[in-house]
Amino acid sequence: MINQLQHQILRSLSVAPSTAQSIATELGVDESTISRNLRFLLNCGIVVVKDYLPASSSGGRKSRLLSLNPDWLKIIGLSIEQGGICVICADFTGRQHSSEKRITSIGPGNFEKVIHKIIQEHSNSNAVSIAVPGLINSSKGEIVYSQALSLRNFSFDLGDIPFTLLNDANAAAACYLNDARNVLYFLLTIPYDLSKPIGLGAGIVINGSLYEGSNSSAGELGEGVPLTTLHDLTIEDLERDSSVLFRDRKCLEEFKQHISFKIATAVNLVDPELFILGGDFCLLDRTIIQDIINNVEKQVTLRKIKKINWQLDENGSKTVALGAVTAFLKKFFDDLEFANFILQNRRC
Repeated sequence: MINQLQHQILRSLSVAPSTAQSIATELGVDESTISRNLRFLLNCGIVVVKDYLPASSSGGRKSRLLSLNPDWLKIIGLSIEQGGICVICADFTGRQHSSEKRITSIGPGNFEKVIHKIIQEHSNSNAVSIAVPGLINSSKGEIVYSQALSLRNFSFDLGDIPFTLLNDANAAAACYLNDARNVLYFLLTIPYDLSKPIGLGAGIVINGSLYEGSNSSAGELGEGVPLTTLHDLTIEDLERDSSVLFRDRKCLEEFKQHISFKIATAVNLVDPELFILGGDFCLLDRTIIQDIINNVEKQVTLRKIKKINWQLDENGSKTVALGAVTAFLKKFFDDLEFANFILQNRRC
């Protein structure tokens, strides 16, 4: 178990390696107190001495350069979708070590089994962070409703391994926690049959923290209009040729207007420093994306004053899986109770 000051020391080291003297200055505590609290963190291996800095010109002892021990915790980040799963393995500093995608059908009958199998395959990992589409109660670790995975009021047990659960758009937004304090991540989901309505969700970061809402449903923007009325087109056709949507220009225009309105409304409400178009946005022709951005800019209030800062994320489920790891680590460094839960699990 660690105390509040030890937790603050870990949070400081999560930003960058540092010396006891620098940490003491940052936290407003005398250096001897910092050194005393560091002993436990060093003894349990969560903090290591990375290097020794040269002594000052006036002499004295060399200063220890302290850092988090990357190997202290190995985390699996999972992005689970209806037809597949992305698996990322990362260390305690959030550095990614491996990434893979698997094509598999996931639903109520095999959800828990699939995760257990991945954990068994990565036996050196000791924590999991899972991102899924739908309404998620992350505080209870419960999938309230996921239409894509056919899950409702679904809880599961991973035994001794600690885990976190969050919405996929929130996980993707967490990937940008180091880029801006206020972020919107728009996650587009295109159905296999392009004539069916698209889905759109938003991950929200406010003042450097994920915002999930009072009912865990913030960012649920619901279904939109379809991309086309042509029933013979599938997402595979779109992946092969992004211009297929121009066969039905009327419906495409309705889609652009509808999606632009939703994005602009969210941008007006949150006023983010940055918004990202992710998920299946990368499958759209770049002229379609530019038209959407142009429409958004026209609908943003005070557009002569505000600067519209946006990005296109083409990494898909990899962003979601890596963001799940980032969200796990942020919770560790922000929440003392959660950190102590992990420490107990690691027998510290």
